Amino acid sequence: MIQEAEQKRVYKELIELFLGAPSTFPERFHSKYDFTTASGILADNHLDCSVFEEMLLALKVGGIAVFTTRTQYLTEYGYGQYMEKLEQEGKWKFIRKDTFFKYDNEETQGIGRYQKTEQQVFAYQKL
Repeated sequence: MIQEAEQKRVYKELIELFLGAPSTFPERFHSKYDFTTASGILADNHLDCSVFEEMLLALKVGGIAVFTTRTQYLTEYGYGQYMEKLEQEGKWKFIRKDTFFKYDNEETQGIGRYQKTEQQVFAYQKL
């Protein structure tokens, strides 16, 4: 993906960074961004709750984190409980949540793992 992005020549800077280890999150990215977004990483065999810590490290105070996950993963992998913990600790504030469905059109319904799946998108603001 980075090679494809480089070919477009529209990005100021492209950085490849492995997520999932807040203790090694580069200092140069701390409090640098107004906005973070994530889709497809809060999933089975992907990242654990530590990715929320990295979002907070990357955001400036007042910055917004927007991310999606399957509704079932909120309890199955503890994402929901961890998100609430960060709110109770005063690290971020809940802004909004919406629910939508993935694989809900006629072309994908009932084909292999492509079953209608409830998803949620969240927005939190760093305090």
